Formats: sequence, C-alpha cells, structure tokens
Amino acid sequence: MPPGGCAAGCFSDCPTCRRLRKAAAAVAIRHGVDGATSEAIAQRAEVPLARAVEHYPAAADCLAAAYDEGALLVRRICARTLTADGSRRERLLAAVVAAIEEFTTRPELARYWAVEAWRSDLAILCASRMAARERLVSILAEESGLDDEDLPELRFEILVGAIHHAVSEELQGDGGAASVRERLEQVIDMFEPAREPAV
Repeated sequence: MPPGGCAAGCFSDCPTCRRLRKAAAAVAIRHGVDGATSEAIAQRAEVPLARAVEHYPAAADCLAAAYDEGALLVRRICARTLTADGSRRERLLAAVVAAIEEFTTRPELARYWAVEAWRSDLAILCASRMAARERLVSILAEESGLDDEDLPELRFEILVGAIHHAVSEELQGDGGAASVRERLEQVIDMFEPAREPAV
C-alpha cells in the first residue's frame, strides 16, 4: 500500500476511501468488528465490492483506517489547542471542547473510535490503538513543558487512559455531548485541579 494512500493508488482522503471508512465504522457499530466484512462494508458504502477491495484489500485494512481517522482528528485538535495561550488546565479543557464539537458532527466515528474498535483483538486494530495512544501521550508530554518532572509520560499515559475510559463509558451508556464533557472535566480536575488565585 503506498504511503498515505490506499492500494488503488489514490490519496487516503479520496471520496471512495471516505465512504468506505464511514461504512466500516457504521457496520462495526451494528454488527461488531467481526461482522464488518468487505462485503458488508461495500454494501453499506454503496460501492461495488471489486472497487472497494481496490481501495482496502481486506476489511481489517478499512477498519484500521477508520480508527486512524479518529485518532488523527484527536491529534490535530490537541496540536491546535495545546499550543494556545492559557494554563495547562485551560488548554486541556479547550481540547475537550474542540473534540466534542468535532465528534458531535460524526457520532458513528466517535463511537467506533472510542468503543467498538477497543472491543476487538484484531491485530491491525490493536497496533493502530497502541500507536495512537503513544502519539497522544507524546503530544501531551511535549506540549506540557514538564521535562523537569519525574515520569511525565507515565502521568499522561494515565491521563489518556482515564479520558478514554470516561468517553467509552459515556458512549456505551448513550451519554450525550454534555455528559461526556462533564465526565472529562472531572478527569482533568483530578490531574490539573483549578488553582486558587494567589492572595
């Protein structure tokens, strides 16, 4: 598969690839990752099977690409919000707000990325999840400016895990944007409590 593209030689954001990734997320939500076959994905995307496998030769490739799409979205939001002005807490809260706003327009991607993909032991999805988590931890650690603290990456590893757990629980319980935001604010408060102004 060419770097940054699909087997058909197109860029990974071509209209057909986008339709197939969206369909993969929808099928996985309704039938589980194991039920997201190439045939089911192609049918949902309304793309001929022969054309679908030109873009993603196996269903696993499409499922991983759909997960990676959600992970890239989160990384871009973090890169934008965590470099802004304000305290670390304010920047984390801004990242939460921006991510919720973005995923609210794409609820199936949100559920697939935070819930369904994590229920699977599909090797390519496990690799995508691990890589996405490592990148996010690195972004948080780098943007925090905590080089002088002990084990800063461990701190952010725990934070990323707590955030994922909170989002996953809310989405599995059919929580809406408001409840997800409330839970994430609680998580951030544990790691970055609001400081009282100095007197």
